[in-house]
Amino acid sequence: MTESSNLLEILVLYYSPGGTTAEMANVIARGIEEIDNVQARIRTVPPVSAVSEQTAAEIPEQGPLYATLDDLTECAGLI
Repeated sequence: MTESSNLLEILVLYYSPGGTTAEMANVIARGIEEIDNVQARIRTVPPVSAVSEQTAAEIPEQGPLYATLDDLTECAGLI
């Protein structure tokens, strides 16, 4: 839950290399936000790499934001 308001935040977490699951996450987020005093926070995760030494940037240069520990601790629920 955010400290600055009485809104409950629900984390909508997904992985969507093709985009279909991202579309579904956005539909779910819109449904969440139809509830009074509830807000959706949409986040994704970095792609899994077969090369374990290579890591993706912590913050993507474009596209949806990656989930962080703050997202997990600040939200009241996870979908």
